[in-house]
Amino acid sequence: MTVQVRAVTPVDLPGIRAISRATDQPDTESGVEAAYVELILTIGRAVAARGSEVLGWAGEVPTPSGTLLTDLFVDPAVHARGVGSALLRAMWPAPAGGRYTFSSKHPAALPLYVRAGLVPSWPLLYLSGPADRLPLGVLRVDRVDARTAAAAVARLTGWGRPRTPLFEYWTRADDATALVVRDGSRLVAAGVGSPAVLTHLTCPDRGMAAGALYAAVAALGTAAITFALPGPHPAMRTLLACGFRIDDFDVHMRTPDVTLPIGGVYSPGLG
Repeated sequence: MTVQVRAVTPVDLPGIRAISRATDQPDTESGVEAAYVELILTIGRAVAARGSEVLGWAGEVPTPSGTLLTDLFVDPAVHARGVGSALLRAMWPAPAGGRYTFSSKHPAALPLYVRAGLVPSWPLLYLSGPADRLPLGVLRVDRVDARTAAAAVARLTGWGRPRTPLFEYWTRADDATALVVRDGSRLVAAGVGSPAVLTHLTCPDRGMAAGALYAAVAALGTAAITFALPGPHPAMRTLLACGFRIDDFDVHMRTPDVTLPIGGVYSPGLG
């Protein structure tokens, strides 16, 4: 089988959508959604493997913690035929630091990333539960626009590249809102959520992580919520005691120089 790997172009979008559906990806924040692929092309890059049609695709974006491999998906009909390896070589042609991803539990995925120099770290746990049973937060939460939230994250992380297009994408739905969390006048966290999902929360201060999470969830004003947390997140035991359940998990894979803060809420595709 002849495989050509090249930069994604608009002609690849229907094939990327078909592969994303075939691999059970959600309707949003995945290759099912053209706006998601276009976002990756705007802030990062993406490649497609083609034979007579799209066989797979991969994307990456820069983040404050390093380069995040957002996606690597192959048509199930051509699994175990070297397409995934070809895609990863095109994305990462030489060993380097500053790389990470959230790997699925697919038996081909973990070995692929280990061979690329990544090591398993902690599980990214997908939780859902009763928001109204969480402790009452004492931190102040303000609803802000995407640009303000992106600037707040840049300030919190010390990364001088506000991810404004990302926050604009996250807040495109009418019920989505960007948030900043403060302890008095001190900025402690910033993120994005909707009544059903807390999509992202940056909180570098581990000591403030649980309180920031509770406050952000309370500000969304919902009875039930879902989010993805690092396994070692300081709020984990409290969440389970309050009736939250772990629905699934991915594996955080990283080069040894990457340290991803454990106090955040992560989007598995966009960090």
